[in-house]
Amino acid sequence: MAARALLLALGPAAGLGLGRFAYALVLPLMQAVWGLSYAEAGFLGSANTLGYFLGALSSPLVLGRVGYRLGFYGALLLQGPVLALTGTGYLPALLLRFVQGVLGAWIFVGGAALLMALGRSGRALGAYYGGVGLGLLLGPWLLLAVQDPAVAWARLGLGAGALGLFALPALPLLQEPPPPVRGKGDLGPVRALLWAYGLYGAGYIGYMTFVTTAVGDWALLFGLLGVGALFTGLFWGPWVERVGGRRGLVHVLFLLFLGSLPPLALHLLPLSAFLFGLSFLGVITAITQAFRAVLPPPAWPRAMGLSTAAFALGQALGPGLSGLAAEAVGSGVGALWASAGLLLLALGVAWLSRP
Repeated sequence: MAARALLLALGPAAGLGLGRFAYALVLPLMQAVWGLSYAEAGFLGSANTLGYFLGALSSPLVLGRVGYRLGFYGALLLQGPVLALTGTGYLPALLLRFVQGVLGAWIFVGGAALLMALGRSGRALGAYYGGVGLGLLLGPWLLLAVQDPAVAWARLGLGAGALGLFALPALPLLQEPPPPVRGKGDLGPVRALLWAYGLYGAGYIGYMTFVTTAVGDWALLFGLLGVGALFTGLFWGPWVERVGGRRGLVHVLFLLFLGSLPPLALHLLPLSAFLFGLSFLGVITAITQAFRAVLPPPAWPRAMGLSTAAFALGQALGPGLSGLAAEAVGSGVGALWASAGLLLLALGVAWLSRP
C-alpha cells in the first residue's frame, strides 16, 4: 500500500518539483543567453500559471472522461518531452510552459484522486504531496555546471521522463475513483476551506517569489525547502490523522505563517526555509483529509480540482500583490510582509471554518 503512494509521489516530483519550480533555476540562464527582459520572463511564468489554473478547472471533466489512471500517467510521461523542448526558443517556450501547467495540474489532481480512491491515510497523502520535495532537491543537481538553457531544459526533461518511467509499476495496482452521483457533488461544506486555500496559494507564492530578493541565496533555499517537503508525510500525516483535516489545516498554516515572517527569513534563513518546506505541502495534506471527512467519495475528485484551481488563482494574484508591497517599501522585505499577511488571512479563514 505504501509503495503505491511512494510511486505516485514521483508524479508531483516531475510535474511540480521539476516541471514548475525548477523554472526559477533556469530563468537566469534564459535571461543571459536569450536576452529575456523581465516582462518576457514574467509572461513565461504567467503562461505556466494560466495552464495550471485551466488544467485544474478541467481535471474533473478530462480525467473523468479518459480515466484517472490514463490521464495521470499520460500527463506524467509527456512531462519529459515537453520540458526537453522548452529550451528550443522563446516562442516555443511560451507555448510549452502553458502546456506544462495543464499537464502538471492533471498529474497533481489525478494522483491525489487515485490515492483517495484507495482509502489511503493522511500519512500516504502526505508522502504523495511530499514528492514535490524530491523534485526540488533533484533540480539543482540536474543543472550543475550548465551554461546553456537548451541543455538545462533537456536535463530537466530527462529527469522528468525517468521519474515517469519509475512510477509505472503502480499502474496495475490502482483503481478509478467513483463516478460523480447527482445530488452528491455539493461543495458547500468546504467552501470556506476553498477560500483559505486560495489565500494560502497567494501567500505561499509571494514568499517563494521574493525571498531571494531579500536574502539572495537561492541554492540554499531550494535545498532546504526540498528537505523540509520530504518530511511532510512523516510529520503532518500522523498529526492530521489525529486531529482531523480542519484542525490540522489551522495548525499547519500557523507554522507556515511563522516560517514566512521576514525577521526569521532575514536572520535565520535555514530555519525559515525548512519550516516553510515542511509546512507548505502539509496544507494540501490537511485540506485533502478534510475533504475526505466531510464530503461523499463521488465529490472528492471535483473538490480536488476546484481546490487546485483556487490555489492556482491565488498563485496568479499573489506575486502582484507582494510586488506592490515591495514597491511601497522599497525592498523585497515588503513583499515578505505581504506574503505573511496573506497567510495570516488564510489562517483566520481556516480557524473560523472549524466545526
